Formats: sequence, C-alpha cells, structure tokens
Amino acid sequence: MKKKPVLVLWIMVFISILTLPFLGWKHFKRFLPGTLFMSILIALESIVAEKYKWWAIYKKIPPYFVNEFAFIVGPFFAGSLWILRLTYGRFYLYFLLNAIVDAIFVYPVYVFFKKIGVFEMKKMNRHQLYGLFLIKSLLMYGFQAMWEKYISKNSAKEPKRKKPYSIASAE
Repeated sequence: MKKKPVLVLWIMVFISILTLPFLGWKHFKRFLPGTLFMSILIALESIVAEKYKWWAIYKKIPPYFVNEFAFIVGPFFAGSLWILRLTYGRFYLYFLLNAIVDAIFVYPVYVFFKKIGVFEMKKMNRHQLYGLFLIKSLLMYGFQAMWEKYISKNSAKEPKRKKPYSIASAE
C-alpha cells in the first residue's frame, strides 16, 4: 500500500467533491463563505505548520501547492459544507458532530495515513491537533453566523426591481 498514497489522496478528493451536488445549490451558496474562510485559514495554517514542523506531509497533490491541498479541497471543504448544512442553527449539534468527525480524522484516519506514508505528526501530538480542529470549527461557525447576520442581510435589503410591464400580465 505504500506505493499508492497519491492514488488514495486523489480518490479522497474526488469522492468528497462528488458529494457536493447532493448538497443542493441553495445550501452550497449559503455556506460557501464559512467554508472558504476555513479553507483559507487552513492554507495559512499549513504555512505555519511547515515552518514550525508541527507535522510532515510526505505525499501531496499536486506537488507544487500547499501541503494540505488534497485535504483542503477534498474532505475539509466538502465536510465543512455538509456539517454546516446539516447542523447550522443548532450549535450544540454542530459542535458535537464536528467533535466526532474530527476525532475520527485525528485518531483512526491518521493511523491509516501514517501507515501508507502520507503524513505524520512531528512537534504537535494528536491531542493538540484535535484541539486545533475544534478551535477552527468554532471559528468557522462564528464566521458563518457573522456573515449571515451582517453581510447576507445587507444584500437582502437591496430594493427589488419591478418587473417590466407587459401586455400578457395585464390580461
């Protein structure tokens, strides 16, 4: 299996992306701001993690992007959209689902990825990574809530244009 870690990463990305049409366009648009915020935050975190050697990523796709690219565009992006879609507005359920999904990634999935040679923890242990994931989930929920409270409502307050008068509507 050590010879196929790149294939595993590509499969992970494609399966994640293939779930998005089932999300629904309305929900995709609604939760995209929080998900993009988290994706950018993870990309920036990747730079810091590489500098401080929190973890080492041995296999990545494509090879010239940030180390976590496969995770950012795959399960983190799709997973964030799905978790927000399923739980937004019910914070405790949101946090519980995030805690469960993050625990699955940090513990059994990490063992799998370490075994096939994708990445391993260096200066950060798995418990710290789990805490980091939980903090990021709180930041994403907070960002989405602020987006919906301040940005979405402002765009909804724009006056609607009247439909042009037509003969068919006069009948």
